[in-house]
Amino acid sequence: MECGGVLMSDERSHTGLPSPFPGGRGPWDGAGGEGPLRTLVPNELRLPLSGWLLRIARGSAGRPALEVHSAAGLLDVSVPSTLSVSALRGARHSGPAAAPWSLAWGQLPPGADLVEVDFRRWRRGVRVQACTVAEGFWVAEAGGRFRSVTCSAGATRVTARVARAPRARGGGPGAA
Repeated sequence: MECGGVLMSDERSHTGLPSPFPGGRGPWDGAGGEGPLRTLVPNELRLPLSGWLLRIARGSAGRPALEVHSAAGLLDVSVPSTLSVSALRGARHSGPAAAPWSLAWGQLPPGADLVEVDFRRWRRGVRVQACTVAEGFWVAEAGGRFRSVTCSAGATRVTARVARAPRARGGGPGAA
């Protein structure tokens, strides 16, 4: 997955909290539609393979928070902590009825500028470079349904199982 832009914040979010950035927007103030990651508004990104939505909101103590929305609704809210970093917050893949994709997301460990993500299924695997989101988070997508994911960032290396994405509410579009 290639990165098409940087996701920053404004005041529109699921949590309804004000922006963590002065003036309501981050340093990147571009309008979207260009590149693989489609920016809908300055604080929202639509992922190209899964169609999932990422939003930036304000978390506790004014820190940015990453909201991960699937077709079924809000799936995860991640706020960086000074005590610990969740390098790999979650990983999902499409169900058998949908086009195959896998997705992983997490927080950037301190001092890490780059996250490499390995999606694996039996003997087959694919390595992708994650896209940085709001300078504190990352997201990676790959075509195919994979069983496990390993993210490597600096000295941090975490492996987890990739779970099936939740079904869309009402069994509508995006139901897997």
